[in-house]
Amino acid sequence: MKVQHFLGGIENLGPVAVEKRVFVEPWEAQLFAVHTTMMGTGIWAWPDLRVLAEGMSPLDYFKYRYYIKWLGGMCHFLVAKNYISEKELEERTKHFLEHPDAPLPNSGDNAVTERVIEYFYTGANPYRDVAVDPLFKVGDKVRVKDMPPAVHTRLPGYLRNKVGVIDTVYKGAYLYADNVPTDGISTTQPVYLVKFKTRDLWSDIPDKGDVLYNDCFEVYLEAA
Repeated sequence: MKVQHFLGGIENLGPVAVEKRVFVEPWEAQLFAVHTTMMGTGIWAWPDLRVLAEGMSPLDYFKYRYYIKWLGGMCHFLVAKNYISEKELEERTKHFLEHPDAPLPNSGDNAVTERVIEYFYTGANPYRDVAVDPLFKVGDKVRVKDMPPAVHTRLPGYLRNKVGVIDTVYKGAYLYADNVPTDGISTTQPVYLVKFKTRDLWSDIPDKGDVLYNDCFEVYLEAA
């Protein structure tokens, strides 16, 4: 994963701005509703958003707020997939900027509403209640692989090549989101809670017996 998408363990980047509001401006909530509708109706999947967001240059990524990046990615996707032309997008944008109180289109499609509600309850849950044969058991020593940084991954960079101990083997399996194709369907993986000694991760800190826990897909791990 590129540096702008995972900052854990990276120093000297200045103070962290903590924004506690879910939506800073009203349009962000509306954008989230559009995104949810697109997900619930199968127009796009999380990988589509990731590809567009993670393809941004670091300078642009740090410049814009979270949902501004979403807006850019969604507009690019809809134009690329011919849902709307670039000219239509520019004209509609100009219209609403000049007439901010103009009514928004509303199809009132009950079938779409039902699909979106169903997605809220089922579509975003990565857990699958299936029988799996985990490669590791509680107490096993494992080493975190050095996963390719070019792809989307949930693996913190500071855990690469580090050794930990399996603390928990979670029941069932979870969708492995790192290689989800654009149809939103992915393979399932066992997931483990792995315990690391913080001194093994950062050798320059005092050894106070502290530990760090991290959930890891099985594909991230190998026997140590």
